[in-house]
Amino acid sequence: MKKAKFLAAALAAACAFTFAPAFDTGIAVVDTARPAFARASAAAECNASLHALPLTTRTYYNSDWDGDFEMFRSQWTDIGFYGNAKATDRNIAKALADYSRSRSNVFGDTRKHLLSQAKTDWRERKDKGMSAAPFYGPYWFAGEIRVHRADSAAVSFLEDSSLHEGGFHSRSVIIGRNFDGRTGKELQLSDVFINKYVLAEALKTQMKADCIPERFMENDEKALEENVDRMMKDGSLIWTLGPGGVSFYFTPYMLGGTYADDAYFTTLFFTEYPDIFKKDAGGNFAWRGPQGYCLDLQPYTAVRLSAGPRKETLKVARENNRIVIEYNGKEYRNELKAAEIYPTFVRCADGRKYLYVDYEEPAGKYSAATYRLYVYDLNGASPAFIGAYPMTRLASSRKDTAVRQWYVMSDPNGFYVTPVLDNEFVPAKWLRCRVGKDGRPEVMDAEGAKG
Repeated sequence: MKKAKFLAAALAAACAFTFAPAFDTGIAVVDTARPAFARASAAAECNASLHALPLTTRTYYNSDWDGDFEMFRSQWTDIGFYGNAKATDRNIAKALADYSRSRSNVFGDTRKHLLSQAKTDWRERKDKGMSAAPFYGPYWFAGEIRVHRADSAAVSFLEDSSLHEGGFHSRSVIIGRNFDGRTGKELQLSDVFINKYVLAEALKTQMKADCIPERFMENDEKALEENVDRMMKDGSLIWTLGPGGVSFYFTPYMLGGTYADDAYFTTLFFTEYPDIFKKDAGGNFAWRGPQGYCLDLQPYTAVRLSAGPRKETLKVARENNRIVIEYNGKEYRNELKAAEIYPTFVRCADGRKYLYVDYEEPAGKYSAATYRLYVYDLNGASPAFIGAYPMTRLASSRKDTAVRQWYVMSDPNGFYVTPVLDNEFVPAKWLRCRVGKDGRPEVMDAEGAKG
């Protein structure tokens, strides 16, 4: 496993403005029997044979102590189906279950090793008469899963992990996982691309268009080409298969950058590089997904959203008491006291684009901690706030601090949320929603009953 350090730098303040949004308590309810909805659903996808998969991720939290001192703080995440899988989805359901069991074993070994290191470090410090906790705080491991695709053709996600073993800096480990939705087989680049040589040349071309030599390599294009060739040869490229193309991820050190540089993310779109991807017997891209999709975002990392010279990019960050959104060079700042954010890019089948952000609102003097779903419009020249809604994609109880389960949002036309506090559907267990014409979540079902 290749490890590299990286620090997510704060977004630039140029062209920024701040806005404190009013809380939108209105919940839209739609009648799914209406002819207009039926027509929209029928026209929503270009490939009617594909269907979204109802997945959840579960994050497990642990804390190991030695007396009054915390030695090791850890969390790891798995992924699987919400409810029983359809007969046609049993192969991918089994593959995800096998993956989760495997990751559980790996995490168990990692936890055992790091806890032992932390205790050794602490004993050495105590022997020297030092009374503080382990150097620079407890050791820790944090593992997240960010889903980039979840349909019947493919499931793809990033393992986004970091660990701290004392000292000044943590270490980042990013791994791409890609599965055939039909067979459950884990995909290789050779399953998607014609050959590795055309892939390498296309990736070099795109990275130069993204000005990577200027950012990381003192404008040395030869160094970039050598780096790509080396990673292609040793199999260290990090990638995910999205509905519109294949994305590649690079930590700064992989490109000759420094600790303070942002990670780099780019996408080779099917329509932009049509000759490098494998096609089916009908001449269609073998792995192209639905036109309407959702993409979990890695905070502080710019995402390339579309093909062409426009350079449509999106970056989301939590900075002190605000969320910062950078979209196509325009910046939006939204003041909120968020302990945690969970951002997802949403593209509807008709081309409309939105940002959905779950955020944890910390407890106040007279209020309990809760979640809100913030929605932003990405269809104008700059990001715009639409509303905040009393719902969350958190599927487990907020009181359960040992495990947190999240609904994966993979289809703009049907996704699950949990109502919270002043939501009119409380105490419903879940709501099934779609993205409305104005971007707001519209409720279609509540606990299985029509909304």
